[in-house]
Amino acid sequence: MSTFQVVSRTAQASAPPKKRPRRISQEWSAVIRVVRSMGISAFLFVALRDITGSDYTFILLPVFLSIFIAGSRGYPFNMILNSTPLYLLLTFCLALVYYGAITEFVLLTHFNPDTARIIFVTTALAWVIILEPVRAYLQSRISRRFNVRNREAIKAVEAFTSTLREEIDLDQLRGRFLTVIEQTMQPYSVSLWVRTTMHQQEQPGSTERSEFTVAGNDPIIVYALSHPGAMEVDRLQLDSPVLQQLKTDAVEIALPLVSQGELIGLLALGPRLKRQEYAREDRTLLNNLATQVAPALRVAQMVYEQQEQVREHERIEQELRTAQAIQHAFLPKDVPALPGWQLMPYYQPAREVGGDFYDIFVFADGRLGLVIGDVSGKGVPAALVMATVHTMLRTAVQGMLAPGEVLARVNDLLATEIPAGMFVTCFYALLDPGSGRLRYANAGHEPPYRQHGGSVTELWATGMPLGLMPGSCYEEQEATLAPGESLLFYSDGLVEAHSPSREMFGFPRLQKLLEVHPDAPSLIGFLLGELQRFTGEGWEQEDDVTLLLLQRLPGLHNGKSMQKRVLD
Repeated sequence: MSTFQVVSRTAQASAPPKKRPRRISQEWSAVIRVVRSMGISAFLFVALRDITGSDYTFILLPVFLSIFIAGSRGYPFNMILNSTPLYLLLTFCLALVYYGAITEFVLLTHFNPDTARIIFVTTALAWVIILEPVRAYLQSRISRRFNVRNREAIKAVEAFTSTLREEIDLDQLRGRFLTVIEQTMQPYSVSLWVRTTMHQQEQPGSTERSEFTVAGNDPIIVYALSHPGAMEVDRLQLDSPVLQQLKTDAVEIALPLVSQGELIGLLALGPRLKRQEYAREDRTLLNNLATQVAPALRVAQMVYEQQEQVREHERIEQELRTAQAIQHAFLPKDVPALPGWQLMPYYQPAREVGGDFYDIFVFADGRLGLVIGDVSGKGVPAALVMATVHTMLRTAVQGMLAPGEVLARVNDLLATEIPAGMFVTCFYALLDPGSGRLRYANAGHEPPYRQHGGSVTELWATGMPLGLMPGSCYEEQEATLAPGESLLFYSDGLVEAHSPSREMFGFPRLQKLLEVHPDAPSLIGFLLGELQRFTGEGWEQEDDVTLLLLQRLPGLHNGKSMQKRVLD
């Protein structure tokens, strides 16, 4: 499937011109023109032969042949309609001189009346072949200089084609191409179909834009590639949705734009404003334009796609910077000093920022609140949801201290605001430093690991992720940390990291590492070193990695003298 962007223009007319009804088909019309021209030429030749009674009449055979060719192509009538009087006069004079010179040359070389007729004919045709390039050159000069209508069209086309190699802006190229078509062809409507591989932003202007999807096996594509040149839409009999659309739009001429064997675009012309038919000269002009415009369109399309890729890359980079700025703005700026306890956070964002967050609350009564969470999704949307949850949490903990109540309150608020398809996992714990008592609730987050007595266990509590289901309840559990014990909060960026063979780091590996490394102060560095060895060199971090280590120092039992940090 290919997508074509269609840019259309319509003349400022009250109503589209009505197409002249055809009494006979175009094929029969062409046959009638040929027979008629042949009859006229033959009649003139026989009449002149009878009047003169001389074999010298055969010298004028090229004249009658030219009359036959011109008449069969419909030249005389179109010439009278579309040319200026001066142009016609000069053309007539040139033809008179041209055929007069041929006659003079034949008479000078074959003055004997008894010369065979075949000699007159072959000699006249030979001089026609010799002098035809000179006549064609002079005729083109007359057309350019004295045919005002034709000269204006040629100048418009030359001005357009002279800068095609320099024009790489796709919108500018399309606009100029449509303008030159309007100037030279004067159609009531014209549209340019250009194949595109990505959505292109609509630019302001007088044109109408739409998109049309074309199947790769559409018969009109095969026909256009095998029959280059302007096509009369009414004469095409193909089972093609594109052709049906062209006929619905009253298109008379379709011009394929082919470059390197590929259909780059299609120019569609509606009926002419003055109810004139498109002449052979018009089709020739269109075909010449197509051979130059198609490669230029291809180049402009490639430049446009490269620019779009650069802009998309810059947009993504800006979004990443914005997301990182939002995320860092809501992370704690410092860690409170807690006598008898050690608190060590670690946060490493991925290049495509996830939604990890953590926070530390110090209450007036000396208790400490610890939060770690993860927003589904990445980039700016995840960062904005993270900022919203952060604000809701800080508001909720000021009015109530029970972890389950805090999560339930945030869940009800978030459920009405979070974008569809997003949710937030969150673990919230409330610590009494003096006793080591820890009350906690979990909203679908990875449970922390507790190191105690040479073993490692998880702190389990059930609860739905935030923002999924209003009215959810969150189970509260309790644990008491003895001196020397520690608690590791973490996000899925650690356990879901992959090795070069796509093996996952996993929960069992993390638990075993905690069992073999009981030294809490160096635990985070140890885990990061193991993660680096597991993922190998050149690892591109897939998700944020967030760690928060809480350890109760051995030999200290009183934490009431901690420095207080009042909530903002």
